[in-house]
Amino acid sequence: MRLLPLTILFMTFLSACASDNLVKSEKKELWGIFKNITNKSISESTVIRQSSAFPHTKKWLKNFNQPIILTSSVDKKNQATLIALGNNEERLTWVSSDGISLSYDRGVLIATRGYSQDLLSLKYEKPKKIFSSNNLQYNKIHRYLNGENRYDELKFECTGNKMAPRSIEIVQYSLLVDRYVETCINNYHRYKNEYDLLHGTTVVVSSKQWISPVNSYFLTYNLYAFQKF
Repeated sequence: MRLLPLTILFMTFLSACASDNLVKSEKKELWGIFKNITNKSISESTVIRQSSAFPHTKKWLKNFNQPIILTSSVDKKNQATLIALGNNEERLTWVSSDGISLSYDRGVLIATRGYSQDLLSLKYEKPKKIFSSNNLQYNKIHRYLNGENRYDELKFECTGNKMAPRSIEIVQYSLLVDRYVETCINNYHRYKNEYDLLHGTTVVVSSKQWISPVNSYFLTYNLYAFQKF
C-alpha cells in the first residue's frame, strides 16, 4: 500500500476519468447512511478515543469528493484509501492507487484482487440475516486460486453473536454501535471477525475480517458513511 499523498493524486485522476453518472449514483445512495449515523451520535464524554495510529479527521475527509473507505493492517502500519469503482446489487467494489480492489456485500468482504492470496469468492449467509440475529450458526466457503490454476476451497462452520452496545469514534464522530462477532473454524484454521454495526441497524461502519491464511485480517473503515457531498 502506498502513501496517502499518492492515493489522493490517483483519486483526482480517476475522478476526472470516471463516469459522472456512476459518481452521482454512489453519492446519492451512500449519503443516506451519513444521516443515520449523525442522528445516532452520542456524547463526547462517553466515547472511547480512537488510536493515534488513526489520525484522520473531518478536515482530512473533506479532501475527497468521492465515496471512500480506509483499509489497514491490524498493526496500523500499512493503510490505503480506496475509492468506489462500481456497485452491483448492493455489492460495492473499491480500488486503491496501486490497483488493489476489494468487494463488499453490505460490509462483508467477499473478494479481493491484487494480494498474494486473493479471496476469489465467498459463499456466505446474507449479511442482513446474520446482522439481524443475536445468535446464529451457519457455514462459509472461502475460494482461492492455487498455483496450478485450480480452486482451493476452505469450508468453515461459523457462529455469530451480537454483543452489548458500545461507543467508538471514527474521524471525530462519536457512535453507538452493536458489535457482531463471528467465530469460524475448520480442521486447520480458526478466525474471529468483528463488525461494528450502527446501533439498531445492520449498517457496518467498521470491521476486522479474516481474508486468507496468508493475508490474515484486514481492518476496514467505511468512511463514505461520514462524507458530505
